[in-house]
Amino acid sequence: MDHDAMPLREALRLHLAENGFPPDGGLSEKWAVVRVGPIPVGIPNVSARRRATPIHDLNHLVSDYGHDALGEAENAAWELGGGCKNYSAAWVLNCSALGLGVGSPKRLFAAYVRGRRSRNLYGLDIEAMMDLPLSTVRSRLGLDDPHHDGTLADVLLFSVTVAVAAIIGVIPFIVSVVTSPIWLSRGVHRERRIGVSIGKR
Repeated sequence: MDHDAMPLREALRLHLAENGFPPDGGLSEKWAVVRVGPIPVGIPNVSARRRATPIHDLNHLVSDYGHDALGEAENAAWELGGGCKNYSAAWVLNCSALGLGVGSPKRLFAAYVRGRRSRNLYGLDIEAMMDLPLSTVRSRLGLDDPHHDGTLADVLLFSVTVAVAAIIGVIPFIVSVVTSPIWLSRGVHRERRIGVSIGKR
């Protein structure tokens, strides 16, 4: 279904439904289910994550990156390239998600460069955009052209980002291991949703 002409609010509603997510994007849940490939794990759905999740969902919609493993990695690279402002959970979870694209470095680099040449929705007045057509929002963010040539500066910054992400990205895994007695006992790992992967749910 073509969402481009729809108001951002309606396009988001359909986007969540089509990808198997609840209407609120999982904000009301105490635990977030994330998948490392086929393996489901749980992390606490802390306030910092709940703050970042609605914008992350919208960024998936406007960037048009999917919710499979590679799509999550591309969206993470794009968000990291553009910056996540003061959304600490977005920085950390994107560092984790970046590892899902380890087998496709060219695509991750392309997404990172695209992020540096465009804007994402972190730090913007989201409510002011919700009634605008999706195509208009994409245009305002500079997303009409998905392809951009990288420069030497982009290569250097991307390399630093990957190196830092390899360190920061282990934080969610550590948290998941520490809290595993709780989420395993509650059956959080048995929850199944379409397209869920690390960095998303």
